[in-house]
Amino acid sequence: MVGVEKAFGMPLIRSIRNNAFAFILPYLLVSPNSVLADAHGKGILQIVTEDYPPYEMATPIQGLQGFDYELATLIFKQLGYEPQITFYPWKRALEKARTGSTVGILTCAYRKERESFIVYSDPISEFTNGFFTRKNHHGVKPITLKDVADQKVASITEYESLKALQELGMTPIAAPNTKTAIRMLHENRFDYLYVNKQATDFEIRLSGLSGEFNFHPILTKEFHFCFSKRYPNVRQIVANFNSTLKRLRDDGTIEQIRGKYH
Repeated sequence: MVGVEKAFGMPLIRSIRNNAFAFILPYLLVSPNSVLADAHGKGILQIVTEDYPPYEMATPIQGLQGFDYELATLIFKQLGYEPQITFYPWKRALEKARTGSTVGILTCAYRKERESFIVYSDPISEFTNGFFTRKNHHGVKPITLKDVADQKVASITEYESLKALQELGMTPIAAPNTKTAIRMLHENRFDYLYVNKQATDFEIRLSGLSGEFNFHPILTKEFHFCFSKRYPNVRQIVANFNSTLKRLRDDGTIEQIRGKYH
């Protein structure tokens, strides 16, 4: 090193060192998972979700982990990633997407205000929102939300269905989760439960209450994989995800996965 310093001079050596550090600094500042991906191919993807049967299930039921869970895992593995899915309460999952500490949320519905921190994938599944009532309830049979504006209604804390009722000026009861909401409806705590049909039907079966309720559909919408805008290289990941999603839809793979949950 002494010979090099004499030959080229200390100012030149310091310049080379500083420039080298400036070059590698951006790579030191990205997330650990991104570094891992650079070193070992595409690497690990951290994904967050909530326990929301039959879409995602923290504890497998009869060997099933959830329709959206299976589909997203398959897509990312085919793209060369190793998905690591962690279950959180919904509010915390949203916060992780805001900060970019996860590649995204499995899964969520479109809301315009989320566009500030979310890139929506093409639709991966759908849901039907509507009102569950007790079988012996003889009140209004709603076809719109406003039809029950003066009734005892409820939905789930932090869910879009609860916000939809509140935006119409209603004061719905907020149940902490679907299982509790079903029990409360069954016990006459309210008369109308506005929720996702697919998820609630699944929970009703698990609760042994099949045949105890009627359902009145209001609207059908789509679910997406909700990518964090702050995650490195997210636009390319989304494009690859959508391309693989289309191929699996075209070749019948998605219908095969969905068929296991009917």
